[in-house]
Amino acid sequence: MKPLTITLKDTLTRFRDFRALLYMLAAPLAIGLIMGAAFGGPKDGASPVHAIPLAVVNADTGDLGHTFVEVLTRLKVDTAEGQQPLFAVTPYADATAARAAVERGDAAGALILPPNFSAALKDPHAPRARIIVYTDPTLQVLPAIIRSVTERLALGFQSAALGARLAAEQITAAAQADPSLQDAVARLPQAIAEAEAEFAAEQQATPRIRLQRQTLGGGKSFDVLGYFMPSMAIFFLMFAVFGGMRSILEEEKQGTLPRLLTTPARPAEILAGKIGGTLLTGLLQMAVLVLVSALLFGVHWGDPWGVALLSFATVAGAAGLGAFLAAFARDDNQAGILGTFVALVFGILGGNFIMLRNIPPWLDALSKATLNRWALDGFTALALKGAPPRAVLPNAAILLAMGAAFFALALLGFRRRFTR
Repeated sequence: MKPLTITLKDTLTRFRDFRALLYMLAAPLAIGLIMGAAFGGPKDGASPVHAIPLAVVNADTGDLGHTFVEVLTRLKVDTAEGQQPLFAVTPYADATAARAAVERGDAAGALILPPNFSAALKDPHAPRARIIVYTDPTLQVLPAIIRSVTERLALGFQSAALGARLAAEQITAAAQADPSLQDAVARLPQAIAEAEAEFAAEQQATPRIRLQRQTLGGGKSFDVLGYFMPSMAIFFLMFAVFGGMRSILEEEKQGTLPRLLTTPARPAEILAGKIGGTLLTGLLQMAVLVLVSALLFGVHWGDPWGVALLSFATVAGAAGLGAFLAAFARDDNQAGILGTFVALVFGILGGNFIMLRNIPPWLDALSKATLNRWALDGFTALALKGAPPRAVLPNAAILLAMGAAFFALALLGFRRRFTR
């Protein structure tokens, strides 16, 4: 009964602390939502970027400049509201006016086509044309999109022009080799013009160029909140559990622990109560985060039994690590510094802030040495892949084994601390 009394006392003390509740519950929910929104919202299939304001100056004296601007205008992306134009193109008369629009903040960038744009594409001996892209330096994402799309379109036009020249040279060479083809070659421009007119009449207002995205590999959109909400829950669980185990050192510093050791309660019972309080606090923290995020934000955590198993294993592993740090720290200040350092390093290596995709083998091995990686892999398997509870049994077993090893080392450290 003595360990249970200490367990309940520590848990109630923890949940009565307003500051503790902020980083145990409010912080992971808020940061998980912010990171989910920053990385694309609940569904990965929808782009949050569209209608980028773009000032365009078409100084080209030929016809390809108009085609280039038309392609820019017709580019579309999938959004939560359906297909939307990627750029909101506004024509300007000259480069000075376009740059002024960017400097005023009316446009994210300006694209200036030179007068010799068409000539440079049609004549290989003509001077090279230079497309000027001017972007707002205060923006981060939009300028990169504007430059990337411009470069890809320019390369596409250049490849098309090169293909047309090669085709024309081959046709000319064939006509010279076979005089009977000269009449057909002479009628070729008229036939092409008639085919284009017929095609335009059939298509009417339908865009000639259409971008269509298709997701391969199952077709199921990626739930960003299903990744970052467990990530933040694991990350802030580390701080809460480390803080719970550090309370042993705080009581030692304040003198309450030595007085507690003079009572009939044995040191093992006191330590069991402290560890039990940390475990119960962590389990309640995870339960509240799972329920609140599911009810308020629609986060799908997966099979309840799998979530419960993995939550217990994660809390046990984190508690063991926290006990190990507290047992061998000189005082509560040193334990706090070590706990913060370990929580941050494990959070980064374990993928709590970034999705670990295509990382080098050495970094993958280093990541798997952390509790965070095994816990996050298990939670994402449940939430994103719909895995059954048995699929996360290896993750839970590894977390429990890590926790048991850290607890065993912590008991040795606490035994020396209590008996000196």
